[in-house]
Order: sequence, then structure tokens, then C-alpha cells
Amino acid sequence: MVGTHSHVHPNRGTMLPELEAWVRRTLEADRKRAHGWLHTDRVRANIRILAKAEGVDPFLAEASALLHDVGRTQPGPEQEHGARSASMAEPLLEQFSLDQNERNAILHAVRWHNSLRDDTALLCILRDADMLDGLGAMGIMRAFMSKSDLPPYNADEPFQDGKARWPPSYCSDQILGQMTWYERLNTDTARQLAKKRIEFMVLFIDQARNEIMTNTD
Repeated sequence: MVGTHSHVHPNRGTMLPELEAWVRRTLEADRKRAHGWLHTDRVRANIRILAKAEGVDPFLAEASALLHDVGRTQPGPEQEHGARSASMAEPLLEQFSLDQNERNAILHAVRWHNSLRDDTALLCILRDADMLDGLGAMGIMRAFMSKSDLPPYNADEPFQDGKARWPPSYCSDQILGQMTWYERLNTDTARQLAKKRIEFMVLFIDQARNEIMTNTD
């Protein structure tokens, strides 16, 4: 079981299920909503698509996706959660029969996934897989979950005519801010996947604004 140092694995086939089990227990125990197990599982689904399209090792990709947010279960600044995730992942990966280059590749991607670095293909697709989950219907849902302490919108200026305002004062700011992530995507594959998600968010904003303004007339 992941969490001890009593054995190594002879092949990759047995590693991912153990990593998944540990990550799932860790995230579900912490009960993060917008960045919990369901988010990680969707990021994993995204990265499988990206790894195949971009020619990245699928095992390294999936392992990175599974581990990328475990650091959110530990206290510390938001912008440093990648570093905390890498610190938690390092002793776990030492159990497995990976060579040092493979371990380093995973840890590097996990460590820097919430930065603007783009120096490895694995890091680029992990960042893209993570940002894709902030777009579309899931992105809208996660925006309201992550900013549930804020008012949903400014009644005098709902959705600010589509202008992103950061840091957010309303949930609507979070949605608009997440939409700007499209410009930060690294791969053509991710941008192609993101287009329909952005289109859905635009439709949602238009519909929400129309309903809000109708109710205030």
C-alpha cells in the first residue's frame, strides 16, 4: 500500500492504482470541493487525451495528474501548493521502480504546474489539463464552489460586460477570470478542446445577464 517504504514495483501497471488510492484517500479526507478528488479525476481524463495527442509518456502524464493537487491538503499559500504537492509526492515515488529521470520529470511537472513555466512537454500538458477543468460547465460549477463566500454577481453591473476583474469580488469575476485561461494554454490540442467550453461559458453569461436584467426591469 502507498504510504510505506517496504517494497518496490516491478512494472508500471501496478503503480497507478496504488497512487490513485492514496491520492483519493488524501483528497477526500480533506474534503476540498473545487480542488478535490473529482477535479483530479477530470484532470487525469484530460491529460490522457493530451498525452496521446502530444506524444508524451502516458504513465508519467497520469501520475503527474493524480499528484498535482495533493499539496492543497496542507496549509500554506495558494501559489505554493505545487511545491507542497511535489514534497508530498517525492517519498511516494521513491517506493516505485522508476528511474531517477522519470521521478524528476513527474516532480518537476507537479512542482511547477501552477506557474507559467513551459520547459517540458509533461509540464505543459499538465498545466493544460488542469486549466481545461476551469473551462466549460465544470469550470462554471467550480467557480461558484471555490468562491462560495462571495456574492454571485454585482447587481448594478452583472458580469461587468465581460471584463475580467482580479482578484475577484464576485463569483462572476472568477468565471470571467477563468475564461482568460484559454490564452495561457500551451498546446493546440488543449485549445481545440477549450473552444466549445468557452462558447458554453459565453452562452451562460449571456443567459445569466438577460435573466438578471429582466428581473430588475
